[in-house]
Amino acid sequence: MTESVSVIIPAFNNSRTIQGTLTSLLGQKTDTQVEIVVIDDCSTDETRQISISLGLKVIQNSSNVGLAASLNRGISLTKNQLIVTLHADATPLSEDWLLELTAPLTRGNADVACSLQYPPILDRSNSGLWEKLLWGRLGAHHALNDKADAYRRTVLEQIGGFDQERFRTAGEDEDMALRLRLNNVRISSTDAPIRHNHVFQTRSENRVFLAIMAKEYSFGRCGGALRRKYVKHKPGAYIYPSVRSPINDGIFRILICFGSLVPYVQILCIPALVISSLVGILSANKNTNLGAKLLLYPFFNIARFWCYSLGYLHGLITGKQE
Repeated sequence: MTESVSVIIPAFNNSRTIQGTLTSLLGQKTDTQVEIVVIDDCSTDETRQISISLGLKVIQNSSNVGLAASLNRGISLTKNQLIVTLHADATPLSEDWLLELTAPLTRGNADVACSLQYPPILDRSNSGLWEKLLWGRLGAHHALNDKADAYRRTVLEQIGGFDQERFRTAGEDEDMALRLRLNNVRISSTDAPIRHNHVFQTRSENRVFLAIMAKEYSFGRCGGALRRKYVKHKPGAYIYPSVRSPINDGIFRILICFGSLVPYVQILCIPALVISSLVGILSANKNTNLGAKLLLYPFFNIARFWCYSLGYLHGLITGKQE
């Protein structure tokens, strides 16, 4: 690494995870100047105090503006040519993470790079039934979703930063990934490891379930808003370094969910809904110790599909995720 780097960390009520994230970041090996800026989006917990106690620069938003706007503010307040976005619940797993992540940019092989993401650790201390059903299907994977990505500043300036008008707390990542592709920006995956330590703000199983469903509804709004923004663009998933097939587009969930209510069409859609809800069950079985509780997996996923689908219609109508 020869170019200076600015690491932007948007944070909102991340007191349970941000210390681990920042401590790991401060322990990175580097051969150049690294600027670390925490953008606190009006947290009501100890997020800001923890960041300050570690000697870091904290920018306080005057109001809660959301993830996309916080990222844009961080970009505007820094000057280095390499921009790294790191969520306050994403912890680098090696002291070489920053070097590995920025290597494709400094070598001139790419203009944007993403990390290798690991899911939350599923143990009794931080996960219950619903978290295990949600995260258990995931293994290590690459994702360009601003949780732990590197960008060349000129690229962000060229495409106008994150879309904070349409996407407040989610959806800005896939919108960014798609715009990068439409502008023929070179994207690279790396083996720079991070763990996404997502935690819900409650330990009540019922409230966690409702929080997951609310999150799916929000994701659905993202999908609908994206479709509204890119009406003519072919379906697919653009958040990964490699484009995924149309079956990974949110419109597929819409079709099978609402199609399952239509006479005759049900014959195709209900089996498709059930089969789709089973995707990942083998991974979940391998990564969790749920035993007979794993039988809840398809019902849990069907509920998620429906929440997503309802949110999708909302986003399609309004053109925004809020």
